[in-house]
Amino acid sequence: MDTTLFLVADDGTQLNAKLEMHDLGIILHSRSGTNRNRDYRQALELLLARLDSAQIAYKIYLDSRPVQGTDLAKRQLSFNRLASVATRFDELVRAMNAGSASHGAWRRLLITTPGTGHAKLRAAIRAVEATGEVVRLPASELRKVTTLHIDHAVQKLLTGGDAPNFAPSRDYDALTDDGISLAPKKVFGLALEEALGIEAYPGHFSAGWGQVCFELLERAGLWIVPKNGAAVRPKPNPSEVESELIGFTPTEEERSWIEGNPKIVSHLKRERQPGLAKQKRDEFIAEHGRLFCEECKLDPAERYGEEAGSACIEVHHHRTHVAKMELGHKSTTSDLKCLCANCHRVLHRKLALGLAVPF
Repeated sequence: MDTTLFLVADDGTQLNAKLEMHDLGIILHSRSGTNRNRDYRQALELLLARLDSAQIAYKIYLDSRPVQGTDLAKRQLSFNRLASVATRFDELVRAMNAGSASHGAWRRLLITTPGTGHAKLRAAIRAVEATGEVVRLPASELRKVTTLHIDHAVQKLLTGGDAPNFAPSRDYDALTDDGISLAPKKVFGLALEEALGIEAYPGHFSAGWGQVCFELLERAGLWIVPKNGAAVRPKPNPSEVESELIGFTPTEEERSWIEGNPKIVSHLKRERQPGLAKQKRDEFIAEHGRLFCEECKLDPAERYGEEAGSACIEVHHHRTHVAKMELGHKSTTSDLKCLCANCHRVLHRKLALGLAVPF
């Protein structure tokens, strides 16, 4: 067999370390030059850890060209199977270079896995086929992923499906509204496949704060949560927040609780969408003959007069489902409420305290 394979690291990165399926198991090609198999050590340590995790028995043999005609038993490399993978790597390097002038060469290895089929082996070590160089896609292509694509990806994963080209997440979780943890790159990878009609690989995009992947996942309503040691979400500066809110200048109180809370930012964006508040007020007046607060029943015209009173009534998304909206979505009047400024501010405060949800 000569199918070229590559390992995918726990963070979803495709390693530069060429593998090849063999009748007896798998071959790890040698490290040489400035770029050939530069992730050799990481790949071998990952192979050992994943074979251990899958409880797959294995033996390791030197398989460099000069020794390939030698009996296999004479090429077996010894190492302490109870040692850490880092220690095992060092022991294997010493064993593969024993008797030679070189003491640091990382050579071609044959890892045999008796009784384990190729399909099970590939799944255990998370190897993917090389289909040509994986080129990082431009943002314009990544942005073809819509909320609907992400919803489909989430549903696939929640119902037992998988994104086998992507490893489980090591640094971040994408939480659903029900608090279920998913791997962000698995979700986005599946969504990207549907959006572009391709087979997606980790090298096609990056995940992290400030990347299109996290931006679109959050826009679709998933909460990105860092695991231990991962970078927390950077706080936006006020000008970025105001730009995000379509020209709306947040109050000091709102500034304190919208930072790092993408769902509430999306909520405010809907409330400040140009023309939306006017449309709601016009329809409300057409139905009721006047503006009043749907929460406390305040009639501002009675208290403040016809001309000035209407300034008290603001539009609030009380049933927005903003996490599920596509860009350009038109809200209906049943999604909105007319509230006085006091009731509106109290409801926003409840959102900040977690006593209400903005969808």
